[in-house]
Amino acid sequence: MRGKSKLVVNEAEASSVRSIFRRYAELGSVTLLKAELERAGIVSKRREGASGQLAGGKRFSRGALYLMLQNQLYRGEVAHKDQIFPGQHEAIVEPELWRTVQDKLAANRRERSLATGAEAPSLLAGLIFDSDGNRLTPTHAVKKGKRYRYYVSTALVSGSCCEHVKGRRIPAGDIEGLVLDRLRALFASGVEVGDAVAPLGLDASIQRALLDRLAKLAERWTKLASLELRELVHSVVQQIRIGDTQVSVWLDRTALLPSVMSDAARKPTDGVPPVEPFVLSMTASLRRAGKGVRLVIGAGAVKAIDDGLAALIARAVATRNMLLAGRDDSIEAMASRLGVRRDYLAVLVRLSYLSPEIVRAILVGQQPIELTPTRLVALSRNLPHDWQEQWRLLGFARA
Repeated sequence: MRGKSKLVVNEAEASSVRSIFRRYAELGSVTLLKAELERAGIVSKRREGASGQLAGGKRFSRGALYLMLQNQLYRGEVAHKDQIFPGQHEAIVEPELWRTVQDKLAANRRERSLATGAEAPSLLAGLIFDSDGNRLTPTHAVKKGKRYRYYVSTALVSGSCCEHVKGRRIPAGDIEGLVLDRLRALFASGVEVGDAVAPLGLDASIQRALLDRLAKLAERWTKLASLELRELVHSVVQQIRIGDTQVSVWLDRTALLPSVMSDAARKPTDGVPPVEPFVLSMTASLRRAGKGVRLVIGAGAVKAIDDGLAALIARAVATRNMLLAGRDDSIEAMASRLGVRRDYLAVLVRLSYLSPEIVRAILVGQQPIELTPTRLVALSRNLPHDWQEQWRLLGFARA
């Protein structure tokens, strides 16, 4: 808070700020940071205004996080008329962490400036085809200010879909996440990598070096920049085929070595005759979820975190904690103080008693494809106390 002549550090808030800085330094992405904070139920500071109404306590927007990560106050400085001056308050972010965060922010700005248009090129552009060999084109739609990306059959883009009943419209995030996860699993598996490069006839020392480098690449996978990932994918993937129940990724076996051994004096694959691609196959199909379509992996779990569901769970837990704190005598009193409908708070309180197993499944993206935020709210009116009954009501399938 602010004193008469200088800022005074609130240690609880300072600890939260340092935690956000450290997590961004690890993730290197404001988008990933925002999603993680939402899943953890971390919101902005709550303040009570003069009228008694609460302000703050909201999910962090990307803009707010960018401002926080660049706020000179946290490094013990103040900004005035585009100039930076030493402050009279203590820094709450250590210099090394501050530099790391600023370097990552600057690197991401450079990536965006090099990207095509306002958004970086789609990860799988030019690589993805349907089962008939027709290329899928990256496109997007904006709904209520939110941008949704897809890979769409050329027939659908050109308006001639009536002639092509097999036209596809695949959520870009779903298919990109599936392909990246499968590549990471491949690189982490010495057995699979060995199978992939077996036809190349590598000597033992080169194969050991390859396995080691790919394993290390898999370990730092989540820290790779988006353009770095795109370059890697395009160097090893020949094409991706989308079938009715299966996704196949065709890899260039010989490209695996140069992609991770660029410092070799001579490419180990020089003189190796052409070999058939190495194919990774995954069970997946499109299924409607609410008003949209999702790519369902394996036996029916979404395998993609639904930010709306995660945020709903976080609000439910926060509401129950607020009620149990004892400031309000009833849900009606809390609703009146916060200026929201009683029914809305009642839904959140009911959802706060979901079984821990269901909550964990939602937070890691393993909920049934049909379980959207709207459906969860509707089902909450009949939510049983028994956790096994909750599991069945919400459509979770036992293995």
